Parts: sequence; C-alpha cells; structure tokens
Amino acid sequence: MTPLDLHDASSGETLQLLVGGGQGEPEMLLLIERPTSRGIVRVRSWTSEDWSAPPAAAERTVADLLADVERWARQRRGLNHSLSAVRQWLNG
Repeated sequence: MTPLDLHDASSGETLQLLVGGGQGEPEMLLLIERPTSRGIVRVRSWTSEDWSAPPAAAERTVADLLADVERWARQRRGLNHSLSAVRQWLNG
C-alpha cells in the first residue's frame, strides 16, 4: 500500500487507518479519533472477516494504540499511513 496524505484519509477529528492482513490475521480498518487531554483515543474498527458488521468500539491509551501500530509495521503489514504520520496524529 502507498502511504496517503493525512488530508486524504482524515476528516477533521478522525483518522482512517487501514491495516493489511498478515499471517492469518484479517485486514482491519480503524477510525481513530483525536486523543483527549488525558491521552485516551476512541477507536472504531472493522475487519475483513465481516466488513458489514457493526464496528467494535474501544477507548485506548495513545501509548497502547501506538504500540500496536508499531508492531504491525514491524510485521510488515501494509499501512495506508507511515508510522511517523500516525505518531504525529496521536501525539498532536
């Protein structure tokens, strides 16, 4: 996947992060809201196992979500944004 400009995949307060599948893991689409002042991020996610299912919603810390994104990058799963772009989004 080619990294996209953040302006192409964000709508103000959300970032769309597409994570490619890998080693038996499904593709994922995450809609990530901007972190709160307490460092909490609301995430809605879907997987390629059932794109039509309602999204799973979670609240995560910036550090926790960033650790997952870094792990996916190390696993060479395709990301539609560079790791540095996701860090910038999460760290404001």
